[in-house]
Amino acid sequence: MPEVVRYDNLMQYLLRKNGNYLFKVPFRGGWAVLKNYQGSRSQFAYMKKSVTNILYYNQTSFMPKGRMKTELACMRLWREAGFRVFDIYDDVIVEGLKEGFYAMFEHVDRPKFIMYFADKSVPLEEKLEVWRRFLPVWHRRLSLAIERREARLIHENGDMKHVMIMPDGGFLFFDFEMAYRSPNRVPEFVAHEILAYLKSLCKTVGREQWPIFMKEAALHFPDKKLLRSAYEFQFEHPNFALRMLRLLDRLLRLKNRKYFSKYNVARRLRDIIDAA
Repeated sequence: MPEVVRYDNLMQYLLRKNGNYLFKVPFRGGWAVLKNYQGSRSQFAYMKKSVTNILYYNQTSFMPKGRMKTELACMRLWREAGFRVFDIYDDVIVEGLKEGFYAMFEHVDRPKFIMYFADKSVPLEEKLEVWRRFLPVWHRRLSLAIERREARLIHENGDMKHVMIMPDGGFLFFDFEMAYRSPNRVPEFVAHEILAYLKSLCKTVGREQWPIFMKEAALHFPDKKLLRSAYEFQFEHPNFALRMLRLLDRLLRLKNRKYFSKYNVARRLRDIIDAA
């Protein structure tokens, strides 16, 4: 039988409001994270973004119930593939919340990549050791996604904000509300994730240290060809129309000239890999 819990004043446990409502709630003698996917957006806003995601980005629905189903399915898939995610308390009913629009997860209080790598009190060599340890884990998942043609193994919102460092030295991944859909485009989605992580890394560690981390990636990422695909899909896409659109995007949009733009990150990645 499912466990029924009730929180008379749920807002006192509000952890974060970012389209969803996240609550840190007392549970079984400790804490859990209660996630309500029915956020503050209007029904029209959810529908509009869903259409854009599905038709343009080849992603899953943005509707609250759809995001919940996607996240739970991805978490189970990642766990079965051997990657650490939050435990799911799927035997719990929360009174007062609409069934099918919320989920309960374990609460994990561990440093995120974005906090750890930006912390100036942590010696650079310690950070590099963590980064080197992360690279083969990252590579294994991306390779598995390509091998299985499984788009859900790609971290659609992958960056330094969504990885935690665990006490045993492993890594925990989270935030799976959205996922890519087409098995035929998995290599391209993989390249997109690589750029997203490296761009986020660049912003986190800063311009001075970023080349050091990039060189470590070029040396220790197990598949240099896969790593270099992040550049190739931006500048040498096999689809001529997309290649031309990205050329126009680079030329016409001022934000793409910034140091941290995806195009400049891709260029520097290519140069460092070729030099290595």
